[in-house]
Amino acid sequence: MGSAKFNLDAGDLIKVLKNGLLVAMAAFLTYIMNNIQVIDLGQYTALLIPIVTLVLDTIIKWAKDNSQDVASPDAPDAPEGE
Repeated sequence: MGSAKFNLDAGDLIKVLKNGLLVAMAAFLTYIMNNIQVIDLGQYTALLIPIVTLVLDTIIKWAKDNSQDVASPDAPDAPEGE
């Protein structure tokens, strides 16, 4: 339902904190992705960069809301008017 004007309830504070966490994570990931090309580990650089990229992609997928609405199996689709 939400809080009244000029008031915050616990649900609103949780949403603000989640949003702040996502913004901080986005800033951190942007910094890492912009500076990944300057990493020089010799012969291991070619191995490390794909691993770091996969880890960062996994973190992004984990942080996003990837849930989908699932239709209940007991409610088949019925045409309108029936």
